[in-house]
Amino acid sequence: MEILKSSGSLSQKTRRKRVYLYLLNDNYNAMEYVMRCLMTTLPQCNSLRAEQLAMIAHNTGECLIYSSLTPTIYVMYAQLQKLGLEVDVRYTRTKY
Repeated sequence: MEILKSSGSLSQKTRRKRVYLYLLNDNYNAMEYVMRCLMTTLPQCNSLRAEQLAMIAHNTGECLIYSSLTPTIYVMYAQLQKLGLEVDVRYTRTKY
């Protein structure tokens, strides 16, 4: 936390944490279904980007699909889980 001094009084300013949404590889869903789910859920995700994300998750086991400072990432997490995809919310970015 950062403490700011303003006109003699101390006030605390809390920092927002970046949240990361990962797509995990599974053997249950078809590639086309995963691509369709990503295109409908993620903002500004077209068919090419959805295919790239699905292939990275398939080849490496996981793929970072979205990061944000806002709580809307939890809505996306719930929507993707409801569609049957394996997703994970993390507070630290992992290296592939």
